[in-house]
Amino acid sequence: MNTRKALGIGIGGWALWRIFGPITRPKSRGPQVHPLPVPGRTVFVGSKEFLVRETGLPDAPPIVLIHGWVYDSVETFSRLVPLLVDRFRVIMIDQRNYGGSSSLYEDYEIETVADEIAAVLDVLEVRQATVFGYSMGGMVTQALARRHPGLVGRAVYAATAAKPMRRPVVDAIGMVLLRVLWKVGNLEGARLSHAVLRHAGAYGPEHDRWLWDVMLARDTELNMRALRAIKRFDSRKWVSQVPAPVLVIIPTRDQIIPPGHQYELAGLVKDPVVLELGGRHEAIFTHAAHIAEAVVEFVEKAQ
Repeated sequence: MNTRKALGIGIGGWALWRIFGPITRPKSRGPQVHPLPVPGRTVFVGSKEFLVRETGLPDAPPIVLIHGWVYDSVETFSRLVPLLVDRFRVIMIDQRNYGGSSSLYEDYEIETVADEIAAVLDVLEVRQATVFGYSMGGMVTQALARRHPGLVGRAVYAATAAKPMRRPVVDAIGMVLLRVLWKVGNLEGARLSHAVLRHAGAYGPEHDRWLWDVMLARDTELNMRALRAIKRFDSRKWVSQVPAPVLVIIPTRDQIIPPGHQYELAGLVKDPVVLELGGRHEAIFTHAAHIAEAVVEFVEKAQ
């Protein structure tokens, strides 16, 4: 059997399995639990609905956590939140198209998300807060601090950049390939994401069922719209003008946002506090204790 024929049979078998075969979960070991059982409620900004989860101390200083690309608030901050609840009123907001918030099949900008976060905080009667943004959330935090400076008392830019995507041809090709892979292999993408997070130690075996369900439920079209917003984002001309004190957290082995881009952001910010972590982009899970300690120290010094 020649290579071409074997390849054809393999692709045909895969297609038949995808069409007629069952969707099965990875095998789970032991009792299964939710990684962050914090109930949420929705608030409306015009006709758009946003899911908000709050925990911690109601009368403590508020900290707003803004998640990154692909993963919603619970998926992103499940390791960090338990380390902050005894110091802060912790507020997690799912961005548009993520978690329990409205799915909007339209293109948008990072600044759009920043304005929506500000509107949600107005509904919650939060007048000023520490805002922690991770990855794409760090870009939202930059825009929020610029557009609503009175709202952001302190800003944390973690695993993020002022201009994350800057190779037009390479980025465009990568986005096309990613779109194709997601369209024809969403199930495989869910399995890969599940395996990556489990291998990184982000979640234990007791979270397998929950993790698989949220990975499989992702809307790849909405993720592509978010990625296009990331591609267009560029704060290099104005991020130095943000008046709030800034903590920049840099995973020095980040495989998603090059550390050089993150150091560039730190160099553009006025008098930042910089925390270097020896981790990858999954540092929000693997180095949660270091991040929480740095955030608490940063907030307390600024008060």
